[in-house]
Amino acid sequence: MTDVGMSRRGALGALAAFTAAPAIALPAPVDAANALWAERQKHVVRLLQLSHEYNAAHDKLPAWAMSGPERLDASGNFCGNDVSWPLVEDLTPPSMGERIVRPAIYQAKENFEFAVRVFGSGSTPAFRERCRANMRRSIRAIVVRLRERNHIYAELGLDRIDREMNDACTAMCEVEDAIGELEQSPNVVAAQLLASLGDDCDRTSCASGNGYCGTMAMALVALRGLLPDLSSTIRDHAAFFVGNPTLPLSAMPFAPV
Repeated sequence: MTDVGMSRRGALGALAAFTAAPAIALPAPVDAANALWAERQKHVVRLLQLSHEYNAAHDKLPAWAMSGPERLDASGNFCGNDVSWPLVEDLTPPSMGERIVRPAIYQAKENFEFAVRVFGSGSTPAFRERCRANMRRSIRAIVVRLRERNHIYAELGLDRIDREMNDACTAMCEVEDAIGELEQSPNVVAAQLLASLGDDCDRTSCASGNGYCGTMAMALVALRGLLPDLSSTIRDHAAFFVGNPTLPLSAMPFAPV
C-alpha cells in the first residue's frame, strides 16, 4: 500500500495542537469527519473483499508462475531469495553448488558478458557467436514463460483485481487527505490517528502486551483521552481499539489490508 497517509509525527502533532488550543464547540453527531470516515470505511471493506478475491485467484496459478526461491541446490532443494521470475521447466539439480531456476533476463545478458570477458580473450568469432546464441535462447525461453503467465493472469482476473485494489487504495488515501484538511476537532484528530496506524505500524502490531508497538501504545493513550468527545463511527472504531489493546492491527475494523 502506498504510504501517503498522515505520518505518526503528523497525527500526534495534530493532537498536541488540538489539546493546546482553546476549547471549541463539539461537532454535530453527524459531521464532516464522520461522513468522510464512512466513505473511507467503504474503501477499507472493498480492499478486504478484493484481497480475498486476489488470494483465491492466485492460489489457482501453476507453481511455475508463482514467485519463489531463485535457486536449486545439489540436493534438489529450493534456496536463495524469492523472486517473481517464472520457474524453468528443467529442474535437474546441479552436480554441485546451486543453479538458477528462476532466471531473469538481465542475468542471461550478464552470463554472456561474463563468458566473453573471461573466456573470450584470444577466442574465435565462433565462440562469441555461440555465447550470443545461448543468451538469445535463454531470453527467448524466459519471454515465452512471461507471456504464458500474463495470459493466465488475465484469465484468472488477477490484473483486473490488482488495478481495482490500487484504485480503492488511492481513493481511501484521498479521503484521508480530505479529513486532514478539515478544521481540527476531536473526531478529526481521532480519525487522523486511526488512519496513521496503517502507515506507521505492521498488521501484527498491538498497543499492549508482549512486543507491543510504541506507536500504537501512544495512539491508545491519545484515543482514550479523546473518546468521551467522539461520535458515530469514529467513536465506535476508537472505542474498539481502546477496549482491545492486545489485538493486532489486522483485527481492527478500520485497518486496510
